[in-house]
Amino acid sequence: MEERFLYHIWDEGHLTPDLRCISRKDLRVVYQGQFNTGRGPDFKNAIIELAGEQLRGDIEIHLKTTDWQAHNHHEDVYYNKVILHVVLKHNSPYELTILEDGSAVEILELEHQLSEDIMKLNQNLEIPATAAVYCDLLSAVDKDRLQAILHSAGIRRFEGKIKRFNTALSLSSFEQIFYEGIFEALGYSKNKLNTMQIAQSLPLAVLKEYRAEGMSAEELCAIYLNASGLLHKESAILRTEQREQILAAWEKQPFTATRLNIDWQLFRIRPQNHPIKRLLYIAPFIHKTLEEGLMQYFLRRVEGKEDLYKAFAAIWQEQSYLGEKFKLGKSLQNNIYLNIFLPVLCLWQRKVSGDTAQVMEAYRQFPGLQANYITRFMQRYLNSSQIKPVNSKAIFQQGLLDIYHRWCSWHLCEECKQHNKGV
Repeated sequence: MEERFLYHIWDEGHLTPDLRCISRKDLRVVYQGQFNTGRGPDFKNAIIELAGEQLRGDIEIHLKTTDWQAHNHHEDVYYNKVILHVVLKHNSPYELTILEDGSAVEILELEHQLSEDIMKLNQNLEIPATAAVYCDLLSAVDKDRLQAILHSAGIRRFEGKIKRFNTALSLSSFEQIFYEGIFEALGYSKNKLNTMQIAQSLPLAVLKEYRAEGMSAEELCAIYLNASGLLHKESAILRTEQREQILAAWEKQPFTATRLNIDWQLFRIRPQNHPIKRLLYIAPFIHKTLEEGLMQYFLRRVEGKEDLYKAFAAIWQEQSYLGEKFKLGKSLQNNIYLNIFLPVLCLWQRKVSGDTAQVMEAYRQFPGLQANYITRFMQRYLNSSQIKPVNSKAIFQQGLLDIYHRWCSWHLCEECKQHNKGV
């Protein structure tokens, strides 16, 4: 079994219901976390319940327990937020894994705790050396069948986002999960966990206290840029006078000296997409919402409006700051709307009013987003006449993403066919 297949097992929860760690402590997975494509542990922001205690942090997965030392994680500060070491086979004399900071975490051995279906699948699993050019699910089906499959998968992906936010809500608030979601979107794929770390380390509840004590928008911007380390990473993004103004605001503000250990991925990032530019826009915006509350700020502007997207887009006004104008590009606005705002709003409505018809219809009808490398990859399995209709609606694109992440990336063709045959 390859390590990447273990990622799939963890991500999809193919485990027995009564999990037990090497130490014999009972374990329950509340939320498996987000798969990490950058440096650090395999899954970020997971939530587990260990012997009745709820923990939130990262998950590292290996074939063998001793891979922890073999990969030098015991000397790497980026693994100090790991709360569980998941292994296929435990081959160490110790019951716990030691982190760089000296703390110890539990070990979960999967070998005898896999669900029956995944055990059978693994016995016959053969991963092809090259990607197939034909898909039994998507190729050579008519338009109605294809759209039914993608609609179902798109709804499943949307519900997965709602489930993720609902799990985070158990340890947080609507305001904070929305705030973290916005910051996650600001980082795109390369830096999404980095920008989200800023929101987690500088939560809204703390920022509200700072604002009550007199924190200005300029000081909040200085806090974001200095705490994240970004101000000292790039020299070409800011003019000298802008940098000096931000540094002066940082040194003057009395609120925090927080410094985060973030590994920014800045290679080949366009200037307009640089995290510094994003934070220069978002800082005054967040500051403006602190008194009313971020969630209420949005709700007041969209509730009762017939066109949810139009009301949402009107919120993101151009900001003038440091002698420069900043704005959020339309593709980023669309990303926040589709992947963050609508799932959070749907969760809010389910808990408050129970009426989610408008938000679900808004999701179903939203136009397609700009194609990414995954949707382009998946389009190879469609005939040429189907590509345009699939790209016409975001829900179909989201369906392609769901199928890719759930099955294609693991080459689980048979499992995919079985799961979707009733659609």
